[in-house]
This record gives sequence, structure tokens and C-alpha cells, in this order.
Amino acid sequence: MQSLELYYLIILTITLSVSGAFSPGPLTFSAIIEGSKGSWFSGFKEAFGHLLFELPFVFLLALFLQQIKSLLNDIIIKYFLSFILISFIIYFSLIAIKDGYNRIKDNGSLINQNFSNNSKISNRPIITGFVLTASNPLFLSWWATVGLILILSATTLGFIYGLSIMYASHVWMDFFWLGTMGIIGKSGKKLLNNKQFGVFLILMAFIMFYFGIMASLQLINFK
Repeated sequence: MQSLELYYLIILTITLSVSGAFSPGPLTFSAIIEGSKGSWFSGFKEAFGHLLFELPFVFLLALFLQQIKSLLNDIIIKYFLSFILISFIIYFSLIAIKDGYNRIKDNGSLINQNFSNNSKISNRPIITGFVLTASNPLFLSWWATVGLILILSATTLGFIYGLSIMYASHVWMDFFWLGTMGIIGKSGKKLLNNKQFGVFLILMAFIMFYFGIMASLQLINFK
């Protein structure tokens, strides 16, 4: 009987996680940008930064569900998280736009520039993944609503065991999605000429900024 419940939990987790893991948002487009600036593994690094916040958050949510939902309804918390998200999105977007503009303006000297040798750049995807996850209301509200179904189902199999199985069934999709986005970003750098790639970077920056604004508005309206 427990094995049937285990299989049900795994299938349920994968099915419901598609709505969160594969949805477009700041993490998706930042992974593309990070991939274009760094190595093929930039997206996976960003997924690791995402995991560093998400894993303890899921366990804390299971422990303090009502308290966390109350925090999301606190107007001060809402505006604080919105401020962090928008500030980081603006900063990250401006970096991408500046780089894109320089590539459009330049006649080719930037095309072979290697960003991956910079240790700050190589570690940035992890920080980006962590910050954009911690300040993303779409992520927070998903776990407090859709993810709640997974948490409740998981805890019927035991707090540690059930949650561990559920989270393992979920997190691989984040690594698959963000890793793929990073590879797409890196491939774009190889396939496009310098000016085309500059336009691509600027486009990704504006799309990421749009989804960041939408996420902030959703948090403010969260009930």
C-alpha cells in the first residue's frame, strides 16, 4: 500500500511541478543571459542557487505553513520582497542591456571575449538563482498554494522521508529547465553574429524585466 502511495506522490509531484518549473519568469530568462555570458553550466549553477533557497524553504513551509502564509499577506513583507525583486531585476537587466548595446556598437572585437575566466562572473549564477528565488512571489505563492498539495501528500509518508522523495521528484525538473536555458544562451552566442547577439541580450533583458514587474504585482495582490 505504501509503495502505491509513493508512486502516486512521485507522479503527482512531476505533474504539478510542470506548472512551476517550466513557467517563464525571471529565473528562466536570467539563465539564458547567464549562459550567454558564462559556461555551458551556468544554468545548472543557477538551478543550484535556486535549490539552496528552495530546499530549506519547503521544509520550513511544512513546519510553519500558516505562519508563512500570514507573512505573504503582510503588506510590509509584500513591498519589501517586491523592492528586492525589482531592484535585482533592474540591476541584472541593465548589465545585459549594456553588454548588448556594446555588442551592437562594436564591430566584432567582443565576439570572442571570454567571460567565464572571471571568478565573480562564474559564481554569479548561483547568487542570481538564490536571490531571484527568494524574492520571487510566483515561487513563494506557488509553494503556498499548488505546492501545498505536494507537501500534504508527502507528509503522509513521513515528514523527512516523504518530503525528501517529493522534493527529489521536483527539483530535477528545475535543473533540467534552467540547465537547458543556459545551454540555449550559450548556443545563441555561438550561432549569432555580434550585433544579432547584442539584440538577443537586450530582448532577454526586457522580457525578464516584464516578468519581474508582473511577479511583483502578483505578490502585492496575493491573498
